[in-house]
Amino acid sequence: MAEKPRILIADDEPMITEMFATVLERSDFDVVKAFDGEECVQKASSATFDLILLDVHMPKLDGYEAIKQLKQFPHLKNTPVVFLSGFSTSPDNIEAGYNSGASEYWKKPMATDEFEVRVRAVLRIAEAERKLRETQELFVSMIVHDLRSPLSGIAGFAEMIAEDKEQLGSEMGDLADEIKKASKLMLNIISDFLEITRLEAGEAKFFRVQFNLRDIVEHCLRNFTKLSNEKSIHVKVECDHLPELNVDPDRIEKVLNEVFDNAFRFTPPGGAISVVGKATEHSVVVQIRDTGPGIDARDIPMLFDKMRITIPGAKRAGSTTGLGLPICQGIVEAHGGTIVAESKKGEGTTITIALPVSTT
Repeated sequence: MAEKPRILIADDEPMITEMFATVLERSDFDVVKAFDGEECVQKASSATFDLILLDVHMPKLDGYEAIKQLKQFPHLKNTPVVFLSGFSTSPDNIEAGYNSGASEYWKKPMATDEFEVRVRAVLRIAEAERKLRETQELFVSMIVHDLRSPLSGIAGFAEMIAEDKEQLGSEMGDLADEIKKASKLMLNIISDFLEITRLEAGEAKFFRVQFNLRDIVEHCLRNFTKLSNEKSIHVKVECDHLPELNVDPDRIEKVLNEVFDNAFRFTPPGGAISVVGKATEHSVVVQIRDTGPGIDARDIPMLFDKMRITIPGAKRAGSTTGLGLPICQGIVEAHGGTIVAESKKGEGTTITIALPVSTT
């Protein structure tokens, strides 16, 4: 958190906004004001804040829609948002506020001294959470780096041993193969942890060039030709006339490979996968739809949670860390885009990836 905390206040009642701003500025806070939901999102889109105070009932965008858009900005992902309301203070509305990502839900008006104390409390909690995240990221990074070197050696030696399979005999040769597979699996797990740690810390390196998304889609699909033929899966691709994007093609390929891997693994024999790409005014959107078993609606919000593996049968189908989709989300959001899952039990799953036409 900055030495002088920066707070965005969004409220369509100028008198309340000015009152809160005066209280905070008097206590040496840096305050930015917005008077409707759209202005709030616009000001937050290109600036960092330590706290956002958000009125529930505002013109153009209400608080619920505004927080939805705010949380899509990577730089605001961990920024606490507090809802302010003088009307919608029923238990259902308060619960809806928390479920939408708000840290607190305050009823207004309130005494100015109470308001300041509450603000400072939220900032202290946010600062403690930030330090905890940094400690966790540092710990994971250290462990990952310390494990990678010896595991790389084990994988290399196992590969050398497996090459002399005939001299070892079938039993020892099979054991060497298992060591090689297990060590490579562990290296992949370590790589996933390192990747998600770098993405969350904002330290991932991206090498962007002008690239057409259709070329990446076609290249990725070739990796699944054998599996597609074995399962007799019908693949349909409609990605013509897409503009070039300024992206890191290797990272976007990683995203598509992960999504395609899930689609092909969970689509039953004789099923279908469709890939549709289209250009909108500001972005290129690609949808990958499969005819797999689908996902329970309760599990969809947790698909991109690195702490949860929610896809039914994921372990049986070969999933390892459960970090695939969280990594995809981190990569896409780092490009300024979004990735969304839609699914119904028994009706397949659709993953929609949107990337802005002009990314920098």
